[in-house]
Amino acid sequence: MKPATLREAKYMDSSHICDFCGGRTEVRQEELVFTYGAGDEAVDLRVIVPVFHCLDCDEAYMGEEAEILRHEAVCKYLGRLTPAEIKAIREKYGRTQEQFAEVSGFGVASIKRWENGNQIQNVSADRLLQFLADERNYRRAQMMPGSNRPRPTFRTEISDRTSQEAAEFSLRPVANQKLAA
Repeated sequence: MKPATLREAKYMDSSHICDFCGGRTEVRQEELVFTYGAGDEAVDLRVIVPVFHCLDCDEAYMGEEAEILRHEAVCKYLGRLTPAEIKAIREKYGRTQEQFAEVSGFGVASIKRWENGNQIQNVSADRLLQFLADERNYRRAQMMPGSNRPRPTFRTEISDRTSQEAAEFSLRPVANQKLAA
């Protein structure tokens, strides 16, 4: 059987050990139907995922790859870029996440969450990412005021006196201490 995707090829020729009993497993591509959303807005989404079947204990389970594929299915349903597509846009320009954040105006943490599949970007962020996929737009963004400039730091110098007062502060009065009237 010829693999349909690179992901499938990853599983076809490698041996896996059962997470439950340590026995031999085989991987089958199976359709997974899962519900996305809640209430009246819930929809059933379908995706083909690798499922590990133990030849010794008959357990079946899915791994991280199935979660990635589920996340991609949700992104496609919502009409949003997938984590791999976001990463591809950034890598197209040879930029680190930090450098891409400077040009795009997004926070580095947001870019990391989107690329790792920990969060799906909102519509406006997705539109800007799609806008930046066009090289002309990316160059324009690089020339905009604020791009590639130092970001403000919000560190306030605290005097020794303030530090001492903070160390002595207590919400509850200490014995033999009068409350201010």
